[in-house]
Amino acid sequence: MNSHSYPKCIGPQDKQWLEYVKSKPQATIFHHPSWLKVLENSYGYRPFILVVRNIAGQITAGLPVMEIQRPLGGKRWVSLPFTDYCSPLYDNQEAHNQLIEHLLTAYQDHHTNSIQIRWELPSLLWIRSHTSHYLHTLPLRADSQAVLKGFKRTHRQNISTAEERGVVIKWGTEPEHLRLFYTMQLETRHRKGVPVQPWKFFELLGKEILDQGLGFILLAYKDSQCLAGGLFLYFQHTLTYKYAASIGEEQQLRPNNLLSWVAMQWGCDHGYTVFDLGRTELDNDGLRRFKCGWGASETPLPYSTISTSIASENNGKLVPIMQRMIRKAPPWFCRITGELLYRYFG
Repeated sequence: MNSHSYPKCIGPQDKQWLEYVKSKPQATIFHHPSWLKVLENSYGYRPFILVVRNIAGQITAGLPVMEIQRPLGGKRWVSLPFTDYCSPLYDNQEAHNQLIEHLLTAYQDHHTNSIQIRWELPSLLWIRSHTSHYLHTLPLRADSQAVLKGFKRTHRQNISTAEERGVVIKWGTEPEHLRLFYTMQLETRHRKGVPVQPWKFFELLGKEILDQGLGFILLAYKDSQCLAGGLFLYFQHTLTYKYAASIGEEQQLRPNNLLSWVAMQWGCDHGYTVFDLGRTELDNDGLRRFKCGWGASETPLPYSTISTSIASENNGKLVPIMQRMIRKAPPWFCRITGELLYRYFG
């Protein structure tokens, strides 16, 4: 029996799910069917929504899930791969408890080898939670100047430096903007020694997210040279800074500071109340200071796993080796590695 035949599941394109998501102010783009469609068509994962219904058949709780099949690792459920966090949505505590029961029942009935929820679940049988990241979010308000006053002085100075040195931010949603961003993303990932996402993933982002009015790209220019870019997603009350890229040069111009500020101003002007800066590793002190410098709140981001076995940490030992290989190899190696292997990192 696969996930689609599990009686508590519906398809992500079910109109009831989108209606339910739209009724929840705390929902983010990661609950949206379009994000699930991007992941499904990019990596071959099988998406579904685990739901709870009341006696009238209305959804009272739900959680988007992807079923991932690994060549040697068996079948597992993740909510959601390549997503910093995805919280369960529910009307009340009783519905939330029923949703957790559905997850435990699915695991107990061997629908999957393990279940990872990128959010904290209650400490119950087979559920273990661990924290290896912080989540950074910044409250937005209609008065963007009030938000600006909450930045550390160095951030305000860097914004002014970028403006004074002629950095200009341009908005884009067209294929050429996406292609330019991907080119910088490839350079950024090569520099860091990690595989880049397949180009197909960005093509689908353009079709399913940008073209549907759920995201945009900002590009920072000095004269005719593009220095940096950011890809932003938005839904309900949350504006999410999902991907950043730069050429790694001319950073004394501070293009990323100005780019972030322009995105925040857009969020303020369009009624968004949360600017999501994403997750950060616990030991990445430099990035944590940078995000907190915007006035962002820093909160632990627990992930929960439903399994009777403890996951192996051996993959972590391979990361430094892969990083060295990618950094020393030509950029095409970074791209090909992503095309072939990225789906297995989910």
